[in-house]
Amino acid sequence: MSIFKELNDVRLDVSEFEEMPLSVMERNRILKKMHIKISTNKAKTRKKNYFLLAAASFIVISSFTLSLAFPVLAANLPIIGNIFELFSNDKSYVFEEYEKHSTDIGVTQESNGISITATNAVYDGENITIAYTITSEQDLGERPVLQAKMIVDEFGDRYKHNGYFENYIVEKINDHEYAVLYIYQLLKGSKPDALHVTWTGDSVINLNNVQQETFGSWSFQFSLDKLDNKTRNYASSDFSTEDEGIAVELTKITQTPVSSTIYLSELVDERLVAQEKEEMRAVSIDYLISDNLGKEYKYVHYHDTGHSTDFDVNHKSYPRITTDVLDDAATTLTITPIVNVMNVDNPNSNGDGPLVPVMEPYTIESIQVPIN
Repeated sequence: MSIFKELNDVRLDVSEFEEMPLSVMERNRILKKMHIKISTNKAKTRKKNYFLLAAASFIVISSFTLSLAFPVLAANLPIIGNIFELFSNDKSYVFEEYEKHSTDIGVTQESNGISITATNAVYDGENITIAYTITSEQDLGERPVLQAKMIVDEFGDRYKHNGYFENYIVEKINDHEYAVLYIYQLLKGSKPDALHVTWTGDSVINLNNVQQETFGSWSFQFSLDKLDNKTRNYASSDFSTEDEGIAVELTKITQTPVSSTIYLSELVDERLVAQEKEEMRAVSIDYLISDNLGKEYKYVHYHDTGHSTDFDVNHKSYPRITTDVLDDAATTLTITPIVNVMNVDNPNSNGDGPLVPVMEPYTIESIQVPIN
């Protein structure tokens, strides 16, 4: 619903508002929304455009802030702008359609000098994605996120210890504001049609330095309905590719109004691929996803276990790739594996350390998949 329609039904005495500075993030989002709205309505009457501009200007000038005397109203006003667009430059940006299908939350919790606002959430049966902002005068580092538990009534204990994977995308707006996308990937387990979610966190941690942690208490409750989806299963022998020591198979693709999720299986003979008989080697497979129109798709990659000489020779990994909605005009999807061979650099006494490449990455034959 439009913010202007909601404000039109509200009777308030403007003198009762306490003006406060608007954050850089909110100001930019409001201005962008205003410009888009005006440009898309040029063909409409001049009177309506003047009203829209005046209404939007009033919101910007007055800082769109309610006094503390109206906390309930303030919490229920929708957030202006598309928070998902803040991440459009990220290599994992696959959120083009999320705003259209998201559930508004718009709830702020403050603890220990840190305000966290859960703005939107989307549940498409493959992932639960929560968009939120973090605001604080404290130095929270470059990539702060809320360390939180996802408790869903309908899940019971199914995802208590495993069956899911967490992913974060963080955009630093300025020294005191951050936008975060939290992606809770549902890997193995039930995927009910509706969810009742309690999302509770007890600290904010900097992903670039996990020793930097600020404790507090934040809790959000909301409900989500699953978006429609369709899944196509593939016969592995028909949609697979092989190279020396490597076999990759496409197992299924699930499409929803906001995303496409590609499920794969990987079997790797690490010693054959790495050409190393004694020292530890690891093999990681990335992918190039494209279509016959020449479009390359960004994606969120769940690698599963990956591949290491420490594993059994018959060990399989089952990664999945979440990307944008596939182009309606495309007829073929191309999945190209990119093979990376690594070893441990400067291992400690336990043999642990960062993985570094020991060979140039190389591609193997692509998998061609008819779509649409």
